Amino acid sequence: MSFSQALLEQDLWCGSKDKDEPASPDRIALHHKRAQSICRQSGLSIDDIRDLTEKFWNFHFDLIGARDPCAYIIALIHVNLCIGTLANFVGQRPDLSDLVEKLINFDICGQFMLTEIGHGLDARNLETTATLQPDGSFDLHTPNEAAAKAMPPTTPDGDISRVAIVFARLIVHGQDHGVKPFLVWLCDSSQMYRGIKSRALPMRSGTASKPLDHSITTFNHVRLSPKALLGPISKPSDARDDFLQHIWRVSIGTLSVSILGVSVLKVGTHVAALYSQRRTAASPNGRGRVPILSFSTQQRPILDAWAYATVLEPYARWTVKQFMDPRHSRQVRHAFATAFKATIARATRVMNELAERCGWQGLFGYNQISELALSFQGASIAEGDTLVLCIRLASELLASKYALPSPHNPSTPLAQREQSLTTAARAKIAELGGYGNHRGEAFNRHMLPRCRPLVEAIGHRMAYEAAQEAGACASAVGLFELLCLEREAGWVEGGRLEDALVEAYDAALPDMLEAVAAGEEAGVGGYVTAPIVSDEKWEAFVEGLPVFEGLVDGEGGCQPGF
Repeated sequence: MSFSQALLEQDLWCGSKDKDEPASPDRIALHHKRAQSICRQSGLSIDDIRDLTEKFWNFHFDLIGARDPCAYIIALIHVNLCIGTLANFVGQRPDLSDLVEKLINFDICGQFMLTEIGHGLDARNLETTATLQPDGSFDLHTPNEAAAKAMPPTTPDGDISRVAIVFARLIVHGQDHGVKPFLVWLCDSSQMYRGIKSRALPMRSGTASKPLDHSITTFNHVRLSPKALLGPISKPSDARDDFLQHIWRVSIGTLSVSILGVSVLKVGTHVAALYSQRRTAASPNGRGRVPILSFSTQQRPILDAWAYATVLEPYARWTVKQFMDPRHSRQVRHAFATAFKATIARATRVMNELAERCGWQGLFGYNQISELALSFQGASIAEGDTLVLCIRLASELLASKYALPSPHNPSTPLAQREQSLTTAARAKIAELGGYGNHRGEAFNRHMLPRCRPLVEAIGHRMAYEAAQEAGACASAVGLFELLCLEREAGWVEGGRLEDALVEAYDAALPDMLEAVAAGEEAGVGGYVTAPIVSDEKWEAFVEGLPVFEGLVDGEGGCQPGF
């Protein structure tokens, strides 16, 4: 049984609380309370978080992420980035034990502040400073606008005290000792602490019903105690390696946050499939009405989403296994995470098609599909922008700095496609004068656009193999393969891609319908708040809408002006 199923019975998770209303401190506080309930119900311990146990990873596959993406993201940041970073220091810092216990219980909300407005993935060049004072304390300061910390929610609107891991450049006697993590209290449940300013950003488009107080945060000579520094004060012998060790939890987040995409696809498929069976249109022969799911144009996006979810869940679990394999270097582990992130980010674009196939109904966040699509779009940027990560990964693979596992069967179409793209990319690099020119303008124009398609091709091949190995539904795996090749008809023998797709869709439809029915029986519906999935829910939704009804006649019983 999922750990979250008990949550759905609580009033805190009542669907009526998710109505589209203007964002307010009360609504922001609601999602922090839900994040608190997620963390408490999960039962994760400090050992689970530090050691990345099976329980830790299963936490990320739970459908509660699709039920309230906002609360879930708060919980993920809190668990993985804040507690996960502190977990590495608790053994040497007994004074942190009480704080960690409160964080585990979510009595305090933990944040992770690395990115600055002027420094995204080049975080090693961040400008926030923490200067050692004569009494051993530190002066935390934002020297300019570009150094302001971006995105993490830091306002008191969460109705909970916040503490953050803040990354700043440590200055000791005028010398730069590198970027270090500091433990900083931001606010209590009602006000910011002295010297800290949080500017709440406007609500993200399409997320008004589940708002999060994303912020721009600055520090004006904030005094930190000597114990605020996490780790040694000494200047590291290798600044890059020291920095990467401190932000190691970001690599874990690259994978763990991306797993949310599996839940997004599952719930999106469920909503669209039930709606498409319930909604009817005139029969093509003019005799009665038929469910709109009977039309191939309605079926295909839903089948696409179902195939992606069916294949990418075993791929996610396979990636976790590879990520946890101690035989892989840190670089290779991050490469596995990046390949999965690129693959799931591409797959979840189908959510926009699902919303479109629900017509005007798909525009509204209360039907979940568009809201889930926008929420996961944020996840594809968090823990490293997908495109930039792909550029880095493809460049390192093409430079032979390390390698990912070779195909089990090099003769499969997806393996051949991956090999073809790799060979072409290496040939182009040679034509441009070798990898030594990788920072030149020619590399920028010719090679950077190739990086994401290459990483996606690698991910598609590994996903296909993982799904086959896991015994995933054969019709879903077959459809997934063709969808990955759809842009390149030449990869299907004889170029008969359309005919092959028709056969694959026909084979997958009954399996998809069976899976949706089984999901309803297994409790997936408990994570669905969309009223369009049934007549009963729709009628209740309409009855609850504000009513404006004409009760007064115009002049002479007519509308005024006529």
